[in-house]
Amino acid sequence: MKKHIYMIFLFFYLTACGGKQENGSQVIDKVYDDTDGATVEEEISEDGITETNEQASDLKIITVQNKEKNINPQKIIKTAEVRFQVENLQESITNVQQTLKKYKAYVSSVNQSRGHGRLDGKIIIRVSNADFSNLLNELLKLSIYTDYNRVNAQDVSEEFVDIQTRLQTKKAVEKRYLEILEKAETIPDILSVEEKLNQIREEIEAKEGRLKYLQDQVSYSTITLEMYEETEEEDAPEISFWKKAGKGFVTGWDGFLRFLIGLTYIWPLLIILGTIIFFIYRTIRKYTK
Repeated sequence: MKKHIYMIFLFFYLTACGGKQENGSQVIDKVYDDTDGATVEEEISEDGITETNEQASDLKIITVQNKEKNINPQKIIKTAEVRFQVENLQESITNVQQTLKKYKAYVSSVNQSRGHGRLDGKIIIRVSNADFSNLLNELLKLSIYTDYNRVNAQDVSEEFVDIQTRLQTKKAVEKRYLEILEKAETIPDILSVEEKLNQIREEIEAKEGRLKYLQDQVSYSTITLEMYEETEEEDAPEISFWKKAGKGFVTGWDGFLRFLIGLTYIWPLLIILGTIIFFIYRTIRKYTK
C-alpha cells in the first residue's frame, strides 16, 4: 500500500515539473513594433523578461510628450534665383567674392561661358539663414539691369517636428529590443529580435539622414546668381591653308577606310551583282555576233 502511494506521489511530482519546464521554455513568442501606433508586445517566461504589455501606452506617452516639447521656432528653407547684367563680368566676380567673405558665405559651384556676344557667369552661393537678405541686397547692387529676382521660402517646421518625434519613438523601440535581446536565451528568439533591430536601425538612419539634410537647408540658404556681360560678336580665328589641307587629308583617309569596311559587310551582294552583270554581258555579246 505504501508503495502504491509513493508511486502516485512521484507521478504528480514529475507532471508538475514537466509543466513548469514547458512554461519556462516560452521566452519570446511574438515581437513586433509599429511606430505609428507605437506598439510593442511580447510573451515571456515566469522567471525571464519583465512584462511589456504596457509598452504601447508608454510609447504613446513619449510621442505626446515629444510633440509638446518640440515647440521650436519655424524652420524655413530660403532660396533665391537672380540674373542680371553687369558692366564687367570679371570685376563683378571679384566683388562677389569679397562680399561673400564679409558675410562668411561660401561658393558651392562656379561656371563661366562665352557665346553669342555675351560672357556668362553662374555662381551658387550658400549663406547662413540670418544673412540671406542682407547678402542678396548687396549682390543686387552690382546689377545694371535685372532680368529676374525670385525668392522662395519653404516652411518645413511640421515635417521637422514630425521626423524628430518619429525618430525618438524609433529609438525608444530600439532600446526595448536591446533589453529583450539581452534576456533572450534561444537562438530563434535572438535571430527574431536581431532582425527587428536591423529594420529599426535602417529606419532610424534614414530619418536621421533626412533630418540632417533639412537642418543643413534651414541653416544655410542657397542663392543661384547668374551675371552676364554684353560684348561685341567676335569672329572665330581663320584656319590656315596647311591646317585645312591636313584636316582634309585626315578626313579623306578616314572616309576611305570606312568605305573599305563597308565593302566587307556587303561582299555577298557584290558577288551576286557581279555574276548577274557577267551573264548579261555574255548574252549581249552573243546576240551581237
